Amino acid sequence: MNKILRVLWTTATARRRGRVGPTEHAVLPLRVLPNDIDFAGHMNNGVYFTMADLGRIDHAIRSGWARAQVRHRVSPVVMQETMTFRSSLQPLQAYELHSALAGWDRISVYYEQRFVVDGQVCAQALVRMRFLRKGKGVDTDRLWQMLGIDPPPSSVPDWAQGWGDGARLPSPREDAPAGPPPFWG
Repeated sequence: MNKILRVLWTTATARRRGRVGPTEHAVLPLRVLPNDIDFAGHMNNGVYFTMADLGRIDHAIRSGWARAQVRHRVSPVVMQETMTFRSSLQPLQAYELHSALAGWDRISVYYEQRFVVDGQVCAQALVRMRFLRKGKGVDTDRLWQMLGIDPPPSSVPDWAQGWGDGARLPSPREDAPAGPPPFWG
C-alpha cells in the first residue's frame, strides 16, 4: 500500500515541482520511510528500484511524456536495470532522486537515475526500457515522433549497450527452461 500511496502523491504533486524538458533531468525529493528499511537498518536494495520507478513517473508527467503516452496508447516497460551502491540511505533520511534520459538505441530508451544526499551520489541506476503499443515494440524513431520530441544525440556509453546484449534473455516466444547455471550462456 505504501508504494501505491507514493505513486499517487508523486502524480498529484508533479506540477508543483515545475515543468522539465523531455531531455532535462527531473529532481524528486524523497525520504526513507520506516517500511523502506531492511534488517541491516538502511534502505532495502529493492526499494531503490521502486523509488526509481517513481522518478521516471515524475519525469514523464513533468516533461509532458505521460500525456503523449496516454494519447498514443504507448506504455513503457523495463527491459533491464542495474544499480550501483556507494553509500546507504538511513531511516528518515531525506534524499533527492535525479532522473534523466541517458540515451537510446533503435529499440530502447535508457534512463540514468541518481540517489543524492547533500550533492553526493549514494546510488546510481541505469534502466533500459522499451515502449509498447498494442503489445508490440515501438522503434525509438517512431516513438520520438509520437511524443513530439526532437532528441539530442544519444549518449549511452558503450558498456551499457554491451550490458544490454550480454544480459539478454531469450525472447518470450522462445524456449527458456529453468535449469542449473550456466543458464543461456
